[in-house]
Amino acid sequence: MATYKKGFKKQTSEQMLLQVIVGVIIAVIVFVLIAFVYDIATRVPEYSDYTKVEKYEDVFTQEDESENPIEKYMVYFYFDECEGCSDISKDVLKLANRITKNGGVFMVANTTDMTDKDTNLDDFLDAIEVTTGLQAPLLVTVVDGEPAGVYVGTDAVVDALTSVKEGTYEPFN
Repeated sequence: MATYKKGFKKQTSEQMLLQVIVGVIIAVIVFVLIAFVYDIATRVPEYSDYTKVEKYEDVFTQEDESENPIEKYMVYFYFDECEGCSDISKDVLKLANRITKNGGVFMVANTTDMTDKDTNLDDFLDAIEVTTGLQAPLLVTVVDGEPAGVYVGTDAVVDALTSVKEGTYEPFN
């Protein structure tokens, strides 16, 4: 291969083209990796990402994949037309995401989709000691199959989830 006077080797046009192609391929791979990491880091979960409770009678009897009872978990009740539920949905989902990443169990229940409203709603309301009817947003924390806390309203739900996320929620400690 020929060299210039200062000792640098001459490159053929094919070698330069190969270097350009390799550079473009590396740049594309880097951009794809950055986009992938960004998507994972900024993705806001959706309600469908969590276990869905569809019956009021099942709220206090949740089991894991091995059919063992779950000791501590939360069930968040909402309905699609609820303005307060819509207002806090991003906050609730972000907090739930952090809670589940730290090993907590978070479930959702869309009150519109509950299949046993006619037969078990009153028993559920009695169990959580709510006499004014089902209101959303509502968060029920469960410890050993019993309600440990009931939080009604936007501020109460977000505050309770924040406490769970921070590890200061007393019933779970």
